[in-house]
Amino acid sequence: MHLQSWLRPAVYVSAIGLFVLGLGITGVAISGEINGDYMIQVDHVSASTTESTVSYTGLTPAEKAVFDRVKSGHAAPLEGATLETFANNAVRYQGDIYAFETTYDPTTLTPLVAGFGIALAVAGGALFFLTRVLDRRSISLPDTMF
Repeated sequence: MHLQSWLRPAVYVSAIGLFVLGLGITGVAISGEINGDYMIQVDHVSASTTESTVSYTGLTPAEKAVFDRVKSGHAAPLEGATLETFANNAVRYQGDIYAFETTYDPTTLTPLVAGFGIALAVAGGALFFLTRVLDRRSISLPDTMF
């Protein structure tokens, strides 16, 4: 079976497009997994700690907004703030030191999206190499089947 000469470039472009699209979707899903989906809450408040501390005034505006939501005992997502700030430091605020607990919020579909991206990339790669194999191997079908 030979691919028609006009069809061959379209199949190659489609295969490469599927592969690149799959890698892109997987990359976006994994970066979302790394940077998001975490909740933070106050673990304990004390007058001193052995952990490294940062001053409330040293936080960015987004980090201050997250801290203001969690200091009353509620959990909050890290919208616009980095996980490293709260996971690696305690915050000094009005004479008290707030230590934090981070938890993963698995309510997103990130694994499903990443799996879909991987499946697209594999399909694109398989289509590309299968097309090349079929091009090189001339599979001749008999003229009459019956």
